[in-house]
Amino acid sequence: MNYSKVFLCVLLTLATMGCNEGGVSGYATGPGTFEGYVDGSPQGSGGTGPALTKGLNFVSIKPGTFLMGSPTYVPGLNFDAADETQHSVTLAHGFEMQATDVTQSQWVAVMGSNPSYFAGSKYCPKTFVHVDQVAMCPDNPVEQVSWNDVQLFIQTLNSNAQDGYTYRLPTEAEWEYADRAGTTTEYFFGTDTSQAATYAWSWIDPGSSPWRLFDHTHEVAQLKSNPWGLYDMEGNVFQWVQDWLGSYGASSVTDPTGPSSGGQSGERVLRGSSFGYDASTLRSALRGSEAPDYSFFDIGFRLVRTQQ
Repeated sequence: MNYSKVFLCVLLTLATMGCNEGGVSGYATGPGTFEGYVDGSPQGSGGTGPALTKGLNFVSIKPGTFLMGSPTYVPGLNFDAADETQHSVTLAHGFEMQATDVTQSQWVAVMGSNPSYFAGSKYCPKTFVHVDQVAMCPDNPVEQVSWNDVQLFIQTLNSNAQDGYTYRLPTEAEWEYADRAGTTTEYFFGTDTSQAATYAWSWIDPGSSPWRLFDHTHEVAQLKSNPWGLYDMEGNVFQWVQDWLGSYGASSVTDPTGPSSGGQSGERVLRGSSFGYDASTLRSALRGSEAPDYSFFDIGFRLVRTQQ
């Protein structure tokens, strides 16, 4: 379901950017329009070895048990009509989660090109780089990537990194466990959405103070992290996780990985909300979903890694 496209096209039209079926008007998307540097050096194609993982910072997450989902009274429970039945989840094994979303420079280091819409100098005037037909805002999250695109990125990274780790997307349970970071409130920052601006790039309701409306992504790790040192878990861009969308059930589970197939919806789960949504969508339990071949300019991802 293209909930993000419908809503954000309205917001971006209001911001005078315009919207069309192929993307946002005014953005160069064809061959030869992108240019950039990776890790300070010209980079025209994906490489091999340690350079691929330079700048990929991870936070160690210990095993534990938590309540996943929401009690039925939570406002906005049925966003995207996804089940949020509250249930106990045990993660029996620790893992490392990337401290930020994967950035444009990190994507280019592996894949040699930049699919992002928000790659022009107007979105990162202090950091913009341009070389070898690849343009980028190097510290902004990569976006306009489908779940399938992310799988190719991960396959390429695992084949070439040669660093003793296996990289993957987090499961949905791992993502929510890390987002909550030991908290039990609707939001990892508490219950007061007026605090959202401290932690997340999100649209703040015009009835609140201060009012703001964002029309693009922002550099990662510029706001406060959650209690476990993870930045931009909410807001900036939605994040793909590994799971197919499915109902939870109320029983306790250990190391869940979601349904074995796409079922009726055929969609993969998205977590974390984006720059174009209001603070109510920053709840730790909130679920979205899209088809695995769908991409949009507010969808990115972050990695998990385990030692081989």
